[in-house]
Amino acid sequence: MAAATGYVLGHQDPEVERLLLQGRLYGDHTEQALRLAGLEPGMRVLDVGCGPGDVALAAARIVGPTGSVTAVDVQADILDVAALRSAAEGVSTISFRQVDITQPTAPEQTAPDHTAPDHTAPEPFDAVVGRLILMHLPDPVGALRTVAGLVRPGGVVTFQDFEVSAARSVPELPLFTRVRDLIVAAFRTAGARTEMGTSLHRVFREAGLPAPRSTLGGCLGRMSDPDVLAFVMGVWSALLPVVERLGPELTEGLPDLADLPDRLCAEAAAADATVLLPPLVSAWTRRPAEWP
Repeated sequence: MAAATGYVLGHQDPEVERLLLQGRLYGDHTEQALRLAGLEPGMRVLDVGCGPGDVALAAARIVGPTGSVTAVDVQADILDVAALRSAAEGVSTISFRQVDITQPTAPEQTAPDHTAPDHTAPEPFDAVVGRLILMHLPDPVGALRTVAGLVRPGGVVTFQDFEVSAARSVPELPLFTRVRDLIVAAFRTAGARTEMGTSLHRVFREAGLPAPRSTLGGCLGRMSDPDVLAFVMGVWSALLPVVERLGPELTEGLPDLADLPDRLCAEAAAADATVLLPPLVSAWTRRPAEWP
């Protein structure tokens, strides 16, 4: 699936840990953006590319016991993680399904379980949400058009994505900047869109949706902050094989994986620098009555 989607990070245990850390770092912004988008108690929500379940759990907290969340992902193993987390938190309003939203059968696969008493077509969702999924898809416009079609007229369509290349340090740190640029190059080589955050408005419009409203959230910290350092090293470790395939000259002179954390921290400490991790852009709109 990695080659088809541009998602090169995988779902091995270290990657699951990185995703859980990412969820903690960006969780407050995600939940606030879902509320701004219009999620409210009682809604039926579709979470696309749910990963380990952070967005689904946030949506479940908002919609409450009278609402429900259908969370889908193409990876069965990460759905197991999400389901275990949901059970551990005592949340019973989330159902998890293995679905590839890039396939033509996606609408049928993601349809809610509930059907009307006369067995007519399934009720549409009140909202569709997704975080860090469109940037990894070969056709984000087509995928957005597909899942927006599962939402009732006037329902919420909201997605969140990184602006990877906007990660930076103040003041600029040469080693950190070089690592960031190589991460961006690796993502792009794999087919991921590193500026999807600021492209969401265009993707929404091309999918046939009204222009969205947007907000941006980020994580600022010192490189010595264990979570900041773990986030940077987690992404770098996962993408290093891709970077090395781009050419050995790109990593020439870089510290090895074991030494890089200390070098990054020393560089930042010497400059008294602050690090901005990739900003997360959230965009939302309402599905029009007339739909393709």
